[in-house]
Amino acid sequence: MTDIVRALEAAAGAGPLRLVREVGHGRSGDVVLELAGPQGRLFAKIARQDRPDRAHELRREAGALAWLDGRIPAPRLVWAGEIEGRAAMLSVALEGTPLHDLAAEQRVAGAVAAIRTLAALHALPVASCPFDERLDAKLAAAKARLDAGLVDEADFDDERAGRPAAQVFAELLAHRPPTEDLVVTHGDACWPNFVLQPDGRAAMLDLGRFGVADRAHDLALFLRSGAYNAPDLDLKALVLEHYPLAALDEARLAFFRWLDEFA
Repeated sequence: MTDIVRALEAAAGAGPLRLVREVGHGRSGDVVLELAGPQGRLFAKIARQDRPDRAHELRREAGALAWLDGRIPAPRLVWAGEIEGRAAMLSVALEGTPLHDLAAEQRVAGAVAAIRTLAALHALPVASCPFDERLDAKLAAAKARLDAGLVDEADFDDERAGRPAAQVFAELLAHRPPTEDLVVTHGDACWPNFVLQPDGRAAMLDLGRFGVADRAHDLALFLRSGAYNAPDLDLKALVLEHYPLAALDEARLAFFRWLDEFA
């Protein structure tokens, strides 16, 4: 990793940088590094070379952090660009604990903080957000992933397990909602993508799918992830108490969980 660290120093002008550790990053295949530098603790992301969709999401994340700066708690972007022909970014690390790692006695506070952050995000003006994640864009990206063979059928939710991706996608299209309730969304509002900070607020991470979309997309993924990470919580009740929505549209939530099979 020494060559990558030196390349980051040269490109970002942020050195000297010291590698602290290489961080596992799920199935994305991106290189994620924790670094120490003059700005303090930093994280670097470098997109994998064989996946143009990963480069697109990393550039989107960098753009989202720049746009959100000062509006919603999120990492501060230090630099974004390319190293060795790969999309890359450098951001200041957040202090705190990811929601899914919270102790049982902290889960309600963490969930409420994240719900309030989502509410604040969803209240930002749609007209000024430069990123489009409306259904036309999301479905086009889903179809591209399907055609490229990137959809993991083995990872489908239980209600779709064992079914071919093409069939699942065709049925998804048939259930498309006729309207969209558009807000500025996180795009992947799962519990590991929120950090409960020492000040009690929740900050957002991993904004590669950030943009204008239906609010139900964020709520659907937040509720599903919460059911997995904190099954003892009545998370729907917490959402209705702390998010400005009179009721949850279960059919719309189900559609966006379905769509997420192709993300």
